[in-house]
Amino acid sequence: MKIVFMKTAVLILLIAMFLLSCSDNDSEVDGIPEELAQDVSEHINIILIIIDTLRADHLSCYGYHRLTSPTIDSLAAAGTIWVNAQAQAPWTLPAHASIWTGLTVRSHRTETNRNWIRSDSSGKNYALDENLLSIPVLLSEAGFSTCGIANVCLLGDIYGFDNGFNNYSCNSAGHGMAAVSVDSLIVWLEENSMERFFCMLHLYDVHDPYDPPSPYNALFDTENSGEATVWEVEDGLLLNPEDRDHLVGQYDGEIAWVDDNLRTLFAWLRSRNLNENTLIIVTSDHGEEFLDHGWVDHGHTLYQELVHIPLIIAGPGISEGFVDSSFVGQFDILPTMISWAGVDCNGQFEGVNILTDDLTGDRVIPASGVVPVPWSTGGHLASVASNSRKTIGMSDLETFITFDLNMDPGEEHSLPADSLGVEEVLYYWATPQRGYPVFAMPGQVEVNALRNLGYIND
Repeated sequence: MKIVFMKTAVLILLIAMFLLSCSDNDSEVDGIPEELAQDVSEHINIILIIIDTLRADHLSCYGYHRLTSPTIDSLAAAGTIWVNAQAQAPWTLPAHASIWTGLTVRSHRTETNRNWIRSDSSGKNYALDENLLSIPVLLSEAGFSTCGIANVCLLGDIYGFDNGFNNYSCNSAGHGMAAVSVDSLIVWLEENSMERFFCMLHLYDVHDPYDPPSPYNALFDTENSGEATVWEVEDGLLLNPEDRDHLVGQYDGEIAWVDDNLRTLFAWLRSRNLNENTLIIVTSDHGEEFLDHGWVDHGHTLYQELVHIPLIIAGPGISEGFVDSSFVGQFDILPTMISWAGVDCNGQFEGVNILTDDLTGDRVIPASGVVPVPWSTGGHLASVASNSRKTIGMSDLETFITFDLNMDPGEEHSLPADSLGVEEVLYYWATPQRGYPVFAMPGQVEVNALRNLGYIND
């Protein structure tokens, strides 16, 4: 459905957006209510685990028909699971920037230059603005010893994600590195767990190529129905749709492989009694498409298979075995985390503390940051989810579709555009810029890694 707005109405909307952005609507974190307050002098710790490309509906604790995630399921049983968590972007760079900063993509602007197409570029992505407050900076300044382990070049130092970490390592193409990364984290913890610590563990294995090690490659693909590990695309055409079931089976095997390595980490934490004073958060940056809406991969749409992500939190003060159906976002992680830790911060964030804030109203969770690709003009897509209503503004931001996620969780039947949803999409798109990032300058190693990951097509 196409809706045309008069210029005057849009101008009024932009002015209203600017005024509201200067008000106190954003979440201001000044610690945490007394009942959950932590004494920052106590030995409290935080581990943030981000599993790249993990869609929520492929975890067994989210109702998946395969037992892919017994370890993560156990963490959910020991803590709280948010069943309607939404990503702020459908690909790695802007989604992680929202996790780091507690801001939407339209605020931090850490994304791709919209005027280029992947096949014509050598990696023209923006780096995280170092002047924005971020999780590692805030916790480091609060006295936490900080360690980050990442496994994709988009999270490397040239993109600014190492800022605030005492120890940071990034494998530029870290597929198959779950075991190595967990072992590296345990080695660091062996030497540093006497201090308060914050650790970020980013695991890339679930991302394609879907090629889990044995025996995980046969867990859900027992008939060995194919040899493909990636989708084959040429000139915008998908050449191997018949491999879908095989690739889904291998994708699920990758999840099981990562989950088993997390079991090793959690067992080590229990052996040192660190689980008793450590907050553990498991989430993802975005999901993955398996022909749900006729296409594959990620980054170019805002359907739920890409923006519905897991969010599980367990640790001291967290309700055990609780299922929260509130719509929340990955930009809520920062204010929630620093509030739990008792870290005072007068910074303004668009995310909120989901442990204590009232989430019962019509809160809007936005998403954007789509990557333009040669076969798509979707560089200006934006969406908002509010309770079970979701509206997507298509590439011209004049055509809109609405879905009822309760009645139609797979977004198979679009509804006439909801007028409130349209206003919310345009309201979000008019968000004033807070971050002013510069282009990252990838070296040949990073360019080669981006090429191997499919972000550059020669």
